[in-house]
Parts: sequence; C-alpha cells; structure tokens
Amino acid sequence: MRRSIWAAFAGTVLAFSITPAAAAWNTYFSKAGLEFSFNAPAALKAEKASYASRMAGTHDSVVFKAVEDNVEFKVTVVDFTGRGSDEPALIKEASDGFLAMTNVLLDTEARVESSYGRKLTVDLPNKSGRSMSAIFFKDDHLIQLQATVLPGGDMQTPDMSRFVDSLAFYDTEGATELKLTN
Repeated sequence: MRRSIWAAFAGTVLAFSITPAAAAWNTYFSKAGLEFSFNAPAALKAEKASYASRMAGTHDSVVFKAVEDNVEFKVTVVDFTGRGSDEPALIKEASDGFLAMTNVLLDTEARVESSYGRKLTVDLPNKSGRSMSAIFFKDDHLIQLQATVLPGGDMQTPDMSRFVDSLAFYDTEGATELKLTN
C-alpha cells in the first residue's frame, strides 16, 4: 500500500515537472485619455496604426500585441474624439468587419460596467484558425480586444476568453501602465 502511494506521488511530481509551464499573465492599464485595463500573457508590443472607417474616415490607433502558445492577443484602441454620438454605428461597423468572410459561432451584445459592446467568435476561412473579439466604445475611443488561435494552435484554449473577458474600465493596483502613443 505504501509503495503505491509513493509511486503515485512520484508519478504526479514527474508529470508536473515535464509539463510546460503556463505563460505568466500580467495586468495592463491605460489612463492617458481613456482609463481601461485587461489581462494578457507575455510582454505586449505597441505600434501606431491607422484605422479605416467607412463612416468616419481614417483615424489614428494604437495596437498592442503579444503571441503566446500559437495565440495572438491584440488590443486596438482608436481615437474617435468628437464622434461619441456615433458609438452604436462604430461598434456595428467594427463588428461587421470582424465577421466578414468567416463562420460565425457567436455574435452577442456585451456589457462591461455601464459600457455597451459586442462579443464575437468566428472560425476563420480555410480552417486557418479561430478568433474571439470584444468591441466597446468608451470616452470617444473604440476598444477591440481580439484573441486569434493561429494554425496549429489549440482551438479550444480558454486563454481566448480569459483575455477578451478581462476588459475593465479602471486601472488595477500593481498593473503595468500602457501608453497610447509611442
């Protein structure tokens, strides 16, 4: 009996020692004109980009990205200063762009605190992956969190939801501050 207990214990220790360690997740926040926070693995890299809107033209944006375990985690923040009254239309336009040419698995309304948005999950064309997104508009900014499983990745990874559902509109003590400009 004792041998079987020790054998089970040794087997468990061995299993944990050869299993890859889970990626460390960090909490990030921004308060430069827009206060929000989210959780993501690895170190995020920021880059300036342009966001093309059919209804509002081209706007500056900042994209934060990280890739971990064949999943790309991306946060896009678009400044729509002065377009706050267009919030529902801008969310719909961003949602329609995300859904284009995909197999839609989920398209539903979402809320974070008092902010309205959309949560979407799609299978990408040609079985090239799966993507989940949350799109919100807050304080004249469109915010899109998107997790995309790349080819060869685990289509059922809970990390997609963990990332997309972590959006909050406040900073978190001990979080890493992101800058919305380079």
